[in-house]
Amino acid sequence: MVSNARRGSSGGGLRHWAARASPGPALVCAALLLAASSASAASCYRSLSRSDFPHCALLSGTYALHWAVRGDNITLGLDADTGGHPDSWLGLALSDAGGMKGADIIVVAGPPSPASDGEGADGPDGDGDGDDDGSNGPAKRYVAGPGGWRVIDAYSLNFVQPAADPQQDVTLLSAPLSGPNHTVAVVTRRLRTCDPWDRNIQVGIPQTVSWAYGRGWPSKHLARGDSSVFFVPEADRLWGAANATARAPATPGRNATSLTAVISGVAKGAVADVADGATSTANGVANASKGVATAAKGAFQKVANLLSDSDSSAAVGTSASAAAQPRVTGASGPAESEEGTEEEGDGGWASGLSDEPVQELTVVMPNITVPDNATTNYMCTHVTLPNDRKYHIVGFRAIVQSPLIHHMILFACDRPPKPPAKAGDVYECLAVAGGESCATFYVGWAPGQMRGSYPPTVGLPIGEPDSTYFALQIHYNNPELQSGVVDASGFELVYTPRLRPYDAGILTLGQQAIAIPPGQRRVTLRPNVCPSTCTSRLKTPLRLLASGLHMHTLGRSIFTQHIRNGTELPPIGSKRFYDFDFQSSDPVPLDSSILAPGDVLITTCTYDSRGRTNVTRFGESTQDEMCFNFVLYYPKNPDFLYCMAMDAAGDPRVATCAGNNATVAIGATLQQLAQNATAAAAAKTKAADGGSGAVPLPPPAAPAAVNLSAVPTLAPFFRSGSLVRVPAADSVYEPYGRECPDMSYVPAA
Repeated sequence: MVSNARRGSSGGGLRHWAARASPGPALVCAALLLAASSASAASCYRSLSRSDFPHCALLSGTYALHWAVRGDNITLGLDADTGGHPDSWLGLALSDAGGMKGADIIVVAGPPSPASDGEGADGPDGDGDGDDDGSNGPAKRYVAGPGGWRVIDAYSLNFVQPAADPQQDVTLLSAPLSGPNHTVAVVTRRLRTCDPWDRNIQVGIPQTVSWAYGRGWPSKHLARGDSSVFFVPEADRLWGAANATARAPATPGRNATSLTAVISGVAKGAVADVADGATSTANGVANASKGVATAAKGAFQKVANLLSDSDSSAAVGTSASAAAQPRVTGASGPAESEEGTEEEGDGGWASGLSDEPVQELTVVMPNITVPDNATTNYMCTHVTLPNDRKYHIVGFRAIVQSPLIHHMILFACDRPPKPPAKAGDVYECLAVAGGESCATFYVGWAPGQMRGSYPPTVGLPIGEPDSTYFALQIHYNNPELQSGVVDASGFELVYTPRLRPYDAGILTLGQQAIAIPPGQRRVTLRPNVCPSTCTSRLKTPLRLLASGLHMHTLGRSIFTQHIRNGTELPPIGSKRFYDFDFQSSDPVPLDSSILAPGDVLITTCTYDSRGRTNVTRFGESTQDEMCFNFVLYYPKNPDFLYCMAMDAAGDPRVATCAGNNATVAIGATLQQLAQNATAAAAAKTKAADGGSGAVPLPPPAAPAAVNLSAVPTLAPFFRSGSLVRVPAADSVYEPYGRECPDMSYVPAA
């Protein structure tokens, strides 16, 4: 079901709090003295000076985060509505996507009580429960500050008591002050501490932050939440951030982990018709790498254009037709354009996307009843989006109405649905993406991320032949076989007729050769290579925007390495402490954000199968597993949709390097080869059995090693470049991060 509403653009403003203190050295004393003067709700600059803290984000209605970056250091001003008690404590954490798994935590707390061990049993999240291996136990380490206050540099590996970091890298600049209703504290640390239990403060991209406060540390928090912040926006030339504004979540809680400057693309997708399996060989690939080292010659001369382009396209008409749209209803008021250093609430969530004319389009399930006869249910509905001209999707918001939803994906179809299929129908779509001809991942949701937006120069195209017809897929996980559950979940899309300079594309990386034995604490798949022989076909460098790493419930770690000329750059995506309930689409670090011809991308997944009694394989069900990275990039290249070594087909020496049509054709060819092999094996068995027609044994769990380069029916794909050979040299490189380790990524041994 689709509905839309036009939204215009209009100006607007934000309130600014002018309570100021003397700049520079007077920050600690004068600014904090202002804390006792206000009992209002949390707001930016009610107690700290704008001159001392150029940036501020209202993380929630009760917690304001101020900061200043000077040289290699960052100073943080925490102002929260603690109630103003002398025993209040404040917490702030950096993590992959919210929560305590893999969190780098700062706690500012009063003097320890006689009954306390001096550290605390609970951090900015959780209640001390969880499965811990014992390495996360408490340590009596902290930095003593004035007045008996402490600052604790801590970390947590799970939803358990945080551990004090052996290397304390945070300094409390003065004793926090509690005034009527709130507490204010100022701390400082280096942007990069080179401490393996700290996370770096990133330059030019948003980071997920968790906040909390309570009384009588180590007591449980009284309030907590997750948000997103640009800590060093001055360096940003990618997302077009004009200031340090961080969007406040609608409500505190873990589902408010919105990186509002980041497009989603998190949820899992189905790669159409590529054969499954696992094996590895390496033979005869040296020649394939010849010349790759020089394939990027001249490419970086084009990078400046990608870096400096802005949204300067000419304006077009501000209205858009909704003709031919099924059930188009509803209207809403104009969007509000907000400026300044703070935003409150969540009203008009699309207002911060840009100053361009936009419309909102709702794509949802038509009030379907979730099946109650199976645990895993994949349901789809066809939808038709505006197509009187080309538009750009510039943002989205997930509409999640049922706790049974595992994920949602909007797939683009390359042709209209064949009758009797039509817009608004509902059909089962397990293991077939969005159904026939609907396999191009467009927008997705999985637990942990509710919305996203694109940089001002980039949009997802709709209204063209390959982006008019779509299929909304929702995976319902119903293990209790609940009956009578009606759902109308989906997406609210924000789109504009004012085309942006670049179309965005999504590149799928990952591994389908998955066979995880049961009862294992740690199972790491063979790394899957997107080889230099594929990227060398690019005519121009690509700007990588966001990384959507995805596994299912056994997943524990996933990352994609970026190799250039034998040297590893920062990973384009890394979740060392993956948690299915805290998924997100994360911005690519600026140092890795250019994919040049000849670069290599390697994706690796690790799992914990101690709760399983059978082998877990690749598949669509929640009980199956996946290993994907959906990378948002621009400019879109229709022939660069999949880049994965074909481990699943039995030959990791060959990789798919293709768009959707070629990938489907390759999959169909492999499927036919498998059917022919099965038929031949059955005939051989029947002949050996004297023609009794006995049922042949099932095929092995993993295909035997094959040489796909020698398969005649695949020769056309090699000639076109849709299949390429994987050079052995692509897996030889100098590791990144050894000199300055970081909690988010551990370099190879």
